[in-house]
Amino acid sequence: MSDESMGTFAPLVVYWLYAGFYQLLPPLDKYRLHTRTEENEKNLVPLRTVIKGVLLQQFAQAVVAELLFLVTSNSSSSGRTVQPSLPVQVVQFIIAMLVMDTWQYFVHRYMHQNKFLYRHIHSQHHRLVVPYAIGALYNHPLEGLLLDTFGGAISFLISGMTARGRFLLLLCCHQNRR
Repeated sequence: MSDESMGTFAPLVVYWLYAGFYQLLPPLDKYRLHTRTEENEKNLVPLRTVIKGVLLQQFAQAVVAELLFLVTSNSSSSGRTVQPSLPVQVVQFIIAMLVMDTWQYFVHRYMHQNKFLYRHIHSQHHRLVVPYAIGALYNHPLEGLLLDTFGGAISFLISGMTARGRFLLLLCCHQNRR
């Protein structure tokens, strides 16, 4: 599997494995903050709708990622991507994390401050009163595009990281979300 394909699809698979593990295994119920009954009673949106919303957002992220990799590919004559040295990759990762966190903070904050955006877009995210483990990426498609997809693309471009670096960045960002 190419680094580009890994950078696009592995974070999606890890997201569902990681969150699904917590969501589905009954032995972990004693460690949950809220019971399954509370999830079903208090949330304003059913689990099925959350799953559909997350899958839609992940589809958009995959399309944008593939387009980014197509445009920014820096393969050598052998067809392999040249990886920078480890210290350069660490610096790229730190820059990408700072860019991603800063982008997400200010876009999210603006969604709360702007009454129109809050009412028509961001409020969908707050329909999960008792969040499902798999609901970290549940929000309005436009918010997902602005917050997560563009945030990931901008951090990737500004940091100058490779597809392999993007894979590691998204693994860290998705697992620490909300």
